[in-house]
Amino acid sequence: MDNDLGSFLVFRELTVRGLYPALERLGEAIQEHLPAHWRRDKAKEQENASMFGDRSLLVFERDGSGGLPASGVAMLTEGEKAEVINIVPLEKSQLSAQEYNAVLVELTKSAIQPAAVALGIKCELTDDQKPFTVWVSPAAGEALQRFSILANHGTGSAHPLDRERWFAFLLQCHRDRCELDTDMLRRWLMEQGGWTFERASDLVIEYEFGRGLLKFAEQNA
Repeated sequence: MDNDLGSFLVFRELTVRGLYPALERLGEAIQEHLPAHWRRDKAKEQENASMFGDRSLLVFERDGSGGLPASGVAMLTEGEKAEVINIVPLEKSQLSAQEYNAVLVELTKSAIQPAAVALGIKCELTDDQKPFTVWVSPAAGEALQRFSILANHGTGSAHPLDRERWFAFLLQCHRDRCELDTDMLRRWLMEQGGWTFERASDLVIEYEFGRGLLKFAEQNA
């Protein structure tokens, strides 16, 4: 059986690490490197400061240009680490993963990374792809793949033999403490397994119930 369970587009993460005196100057350093279509919003930083206690909030915004939507980027500094905690659209309801990542990469390359270099601190940007094995153990991944290949995609786990293979996957996830959430399972079923949205959604509901039941049974044994 093919052990390649596929890779998935994910939201990238940006972290800056360094000693506090340098991180304290990060906002000003980033502001110095901002391109013309970016600005720092100190008013929003002050408005929301009380929500974060001792942590320092940085807010940067770009206009809608260059093929990317108008967006706001929030960074939070705590101790010896600063990280982007959210990127939100300013003129539309939602950013796609591609748009989110593109905005983050633009700000990182144009301003955050140069600022980090100037301050002598480290800037880390994660990849935009993650293998499915990040969320499941090899044994659980193989069990899911076996179920998906052999199951009737029109009836999901209804057939007794398909149900056994599905239960084997659920049990393996429980035993291995897999951190597979319902959104990622649905994505795998549809993008890698070829399941329809309706059948994938049914299986996701069964997965969530099954994991919860197994956890309850273990805690109350």
